Amino acid sequence: MLRIGSKTGIVRVVDDFGRIVIPTEVRRVLNLNHNTLTEYFFDDERKAIMVCKYRAKECLFCSNPEQILNFKRFYICIPCIQSLPPLQVFLERLERARPDEDNKTLPSNKKVKDGKDTTLNRLHKVMQENPVASQKN
Repeated sequence: MLRIGSKTGIVRVVDDFGRIVIPTEVRRVLNLNHNTLTEYFFDDERKAIMVCKYRAKECLFCSNPEQILNFKRFYICIPCIQSLPPLQVFLERLERARPDEDNKTLPSNKKVKDGKDTTLNRLHKVMQENPVASQKN
């Protein structure tokens, strides 16, 4: 039986049409059912072919095709990213750290630590104004 994470070599013949049959064990481990779309990548340096299950440009969690960001080779939509627990904790801390919009002036005896508060405020504002923005070009 083939295990996930194992490196097992299986020899297959390329037929006259250039086809290779993917062994049943590999298809089972990778959950490649009949008519599953796959992608093929060629590594020129190692002279290797990589087969991956094709992932449409839709959210990994909810299959939403809109407001998608690419995160570590996975597509995740903005609402799902915002619902992730660590991000929720960060956003709650950010909200508590922000001064009230009505009271923008700080007392003269209170110093702002290296502009950290200002930077967090600007980041929060930009995130609200551009919810689908990405750091990638």
